[in-house]
Formats: sequence, structure tokens, C-alpha cells
Amino acid sequence: MKIELLRAEEIELYKDLIDKVFGVSNCIEKYKEYREDKGYRIFVVKEDDQIVGSATQYPIDLFTFDFQPSLMIFNVAVKESHRKQNIAKRLLEYIIENAKMEGYNSISLTCLDTAFAAHKLYESLGFEKADSIKYNLII
Repeated sequence: MKIELLRAEEIELYKDLIDKVFGVSNCIEKYKEYREDKGYRIFVVKEDDQIVGSATQYPIDLFTFDFQPSLMIFNVAVKESHRKQNIAKRLLEYIIENAKMEGYNSISLTCLDTAFAAHKLYESLGFEKADSIKYNLII
């Protein structure tokens, strides 16, 4: 297995993974708008040139708090057929090491309350539950 940045020509394969793991996602046109220069980096795990896992990072480079600059991680996904093989763990370890080398001070992510396997994974990597409440406003 290898970890690398998603290439533009692989957007449809990535969307297929996200659809299968999360049940739904944006239309393909939204994915085709993806560009690394917007700050997003989508890392994928490949096995035999097939995308079997992914995670997206987005930098928050503010100056307000000492935990910044920070990375936000989202869309951690692994194909159901490839789970329990430490793919997500290896991918997140890779992102964490890169973040350290790039000078980030913290990494944040959001996870569903009921995603207990994900909680266990994140905590095994040193993530701690934050004392905050997430609010959403869909407009």
C-alpha cells in the first residue's frame, strides 16, 4: 500500500469511495473544482492502483491562539472491504508526521458521537476529546 496526494484524474475514483463510505456526497462537478491551491490536500491510500482509503486536510493558519497554525482533518474513509487493516491509522500517522515537519502546532477533526471505532482510532493516535460543542448552520 502507498500513500500519496490525490491526482486530478482520480477525482471520480475518490468520489466513488466517499459515496460508498458515507452514503452520499456532492455532485462530480464540485469534486472537479478541487484544487490543491485552495489549501485542501486529499491523501489517498492505494492498493494495486485502486483508492482504498483517504483523508482530507485543510490548514487554519490564524494567529489568534498558540495552537495555530492548525490542520483540520475530515473525510477519513476506508473501503469496507479494507477495514481492520490499519489503513486509516497509517494514513493519519503519515499526515501527523507531515504536519510536524511543516510546522503545524495542532490537528483537529470532527467525528460523530456514535462512531465508536473512529473514536478508538483517534484516541490511539493521541487525539483527545475537546470540551466544545459543534454548531452547524446550513444556509
